[in-house]
Amino acid sequence: MLLSLSLVLTYGAYLSYSLLSKQLQQRASGQPDGEPRNEHWSTGLSWSRYAALWSWALAQDFHIGGIGLLALLTAPLAWTMFLYHVYLVWAGTTTNESSKWSEWKEYIEEGLVYKWVGTTNGVFAESRDLETEPPVDWPVHSPQRLFRSEDGQPPVTSTDAGGIAASWQPVRGLYEIENLYDLGFWDNLKDVFWPV
Repeated sequence: MLLSLSLVLTYGAYLSYSLLSKQLQQRASGQPDGEPRNEHWSTGLSWSRYAALWSWALAQDFHIGGIGLLALLTAPLAWTMFLYHVYLVWAGTTTNESSKWSEWKEYIEEGLVYKWVGTTNGVFAESRDLETEPPVDWPVHSPQRLFRSEDGQPPVTSTDAGGIAASWQPVRGLYEIENLYDLGFWDNLKDVFWPV
């Protein structure tokens, strides 16, 4: 939808420009000496004269000019939103998750985040109701656990809930954290348009 909106707005701005430019070309070719002008109407004009002629064209046909200006000014917004959503699909996140990841990034920069990676062996396993929860392509459980410290120190526990020795490592960047929902750009795109 964002792509089609962006394309329609861009085409609307182009169409308005071409119609008004055609009017300006007809006005420029009707010189008092009667000789037709073969070059583009704006050739050799100063910037002030160029702006004055565009103002004249907008005033002559303000419906086309107004719609064209509206399309011209809103097309970059639509393209920006479209490209942002392509980025979110590439990153495997939603807009809410991007806010969450920005918070984690700040905590990581402050040195407050630690990561434990290992086999869960059912330690952190959560029960799932397969009748109500749809099947998903991404892993249901992650082998990593994150801990946000208040004082920059790792957790004081030496073992996890299953009695396995926990090895908490400081996280230096978001690249060290596994995004459970990121399947890769093409699989994320497929999941958006053709969910399971």
